[in-house]
Amino acid sequence: MIVYGVYSDESNKKSFVYVEDNSALLTGKSTIPRGIFECDGHKKTAHWNPPAIEWFADDGRKIDKYKDPDFATNPSQSYILGPRAAELLRPVISDVAELLPVPFQGETWYFMNVFNQVNAMDTANSRYKMYSTGEKGWLEKPAFFADKVPHAKLFIMPEAPGRFYYAEHHPDGNPNTFKNVVEKNKLFGIEIDKVWEN
Repeated sequence: MIVYGVYSDESNKKSFVYVEDNSALLTGKSTIPRGIFECDGHKKTAHWNPPAIEWFADDGRKIDKYKDPDFATNPSQSYILGPRAAELLRPVISDVAELLPVPFQGETWYFMNVFNQVNAMDTANSRYKMYSTGEKGWLEKPAFFADKVPHAKLFIMPEAPGRFYYAEHHPDGNPNTFKNVVEKNKLFGIEIDKVWEN
């Protein structure tokens, strides 16, 4: 079995932020529901009301000179998919994630809410950053219980919030898997890297 991490592509120079006055965010008077773009193992369709978003350009960059990604991150470090990526992936991920519409510049982009949460982490064999105080920090290298990892499915784990995984129990030639659709269509904005093998 191989488990892959799904990460932001470092060559992608665009990410989303909320369109809201910074003073509202700093004073705690934000109107944006906390965790709206977090994947927490629950479906959000019934109460979905997305905030306005824009490209992050607070460092003075000319953001328009960069390619629009198929996968862009947002303040919760989850993914908002462009229209093409959503069209290609919708039939492949519908049993593990919902694509929730987010209006953006006259188009509809989609928040990919991965609700397929599994308890598959082998914490005893995972490696964490250890501080000099003896306190355990962030997850550096995960380990998994192979029998609890779903085959050819995106998933999240409660022990690793904000991280996305994909696994194959055996090489899968099916063209209609998340990994194969991303790779075949050269979707830009994410990397799928091996993090564990058994």
